[in-house]
Amino acid sequence: MNKQTSFVFNTLISNNVKSVLNVGMRFNSDITLLNACGNAGMEFEVIEIFEPNCNSIVNFPFIKKIYCGDIKNVKKIGKNFDAIIWLHGPEHVPWADFLKMRKDIEDCANKVVIYQAPEGEYTQGEMYGNIYESHVASLNEKMFADLGYQTNNFLSDGENTFSAYVIRP
Repeated sequence: MNKQTSFVFNTLISNNVKSVLNVGMRFNSDITLLNACGNAGMEFEVIEIFEPNCNSIVNFPFIKKIYCGDIKNVKKIGKNFDAIIWLHGPEHVPWADFLKMRKDIEDCANKVVIYQAPEGEYTQGEMYGNIYESHVASLNEKMFADLGYQTNNFLSDGENTFSAYVIRP
């Protein structure tokens, strides 16, 4: 488990998280975290915008439910989770859109919200026919800190990634 995944898992464990909504998941992503959460007894659900990805993860162990849809509509799920994690995701939407949707995301999380993104410019286009894999925002830790998030970076670990998070009392 790399340091950024360990950070997420340890944050979930230390806050007694029992239910997680993971934003965005494909056939080869987040397996280590998914297995760790499942083995720790957490209920793990996924919201994924790209239907082929929804279909490719349907038989993954530990996934209780898959919502094939846009995180912009998170309130339509109609329930809250202890944690919502969007790992390597905010860079896939325009910053202005993120600023509009973050309140809804955070309103649906009872304990923890964690965002992770690459630090700075990190070019990535469409992959395997999925336009949503394109990076459309260049983000940095300071942008999130200026909004009041706690942050943690993994730049010294050669991962070029940071986390921004909210932990509720």
